[in-house]
Amino acid sequence: MVVLGPGGRPEEGGTVRVRTDLTAVTGLAALILLLSGAHPATAAPNIVSLPRIVSLDECADQYVLGLVPHDRIAAVSNKAALPDSYYRDRVRGLRQVRPNAESVLALKPDIVVRTWGGDARLIRMLTQNGIRVVTINDVKTFDQARAELHRVGDAMDADAEAQGEAERFQTALDDVRPIGLDRTVLYYALGGFSAGPDTMIGEMLRKLAFRLESQDKGFFPLSPEVILSLHPDVFALGFFDDVYEMRRAPGRNPVVRKLIAATPHFALPRRAMLCGGWYSAYDLRVLSHTIAVK
Repeated sequence: MVVLGPGGRPEEGGTVRVRTDLTAVTGLAALILLLSGAHPATAAPNIVSLPRIVSLDECADQYVLGLVPHDRIAAVSNKAALPDSYYRDRVRGLRQVRPNAESVLALKPDIVVRTWGGDARLIRMLTQNGIRVVTINDVKTFDQARAELHRVGDAMDADAEAQGEAERFQTALDDVRPIGLDRTVLYYALGGFSAGPDTMIGEMLRKLAFRLESQDKGFFPLSPEVILSLHPDVFALGFFDDVYEMRRAPGRNPVVRKLIAATPHFALPRRAMLCGGWYSAYDLRVLSHTIAVK
């Protein structure tokens, strides 16, 4: 403050003293901010970062690529871009790693998703480092596929994405055409194996309105002699487009090939069979609308 003498003038020889009035300064600062269009700082919102994820094998890749945005994916497996990978088109720009401890731990993920990828040592080390391991269950029916979609989506903090996929999945299932017309079908893979009613392949064939020629459970070998003893109306073929395997696989047997050629047949989509999941319904719908089994 300024010490004034009589008449309102500063005292002669007096000291001019200035006192900062904090209330006035604060008010002035607020006025300046208001006139400039700025706003006083507010408390920063509580931002919760979502967990970063690594997938260890081709089947786990489908859940991560299908449900998780890129900015949350630390890495996918080194098989994620192979032709049989359903979501291979989403791999661009992502790191790919082998399922070993050094590569995975270096990425410092919060969650690791696997089906069969990674050995016991890796899983143990991940757990010891506080990394949550989500193991995907084998699914053999579309009902199981729906439940697993929701379970894994929840485990990856991708509930909304899983719900969206579940709705697409149901729409696809509802749109599958019954091209089998109650005829019998025998699944035959290039490697000489077939699939029973308790497999996802069996489920897909039933969804197409076929009846399975064989009721054997699981995956089982079919010798040429056994095939000749069966009389399916239709053959459903698996992996017969594999040129490399065709050079030495049981499916090359001339007797088998002659029988297949003389019988109505069609090929199941490779990527729908390799890792059965909710996305298998998408290719099944396309198949039912693009082929005619006569």
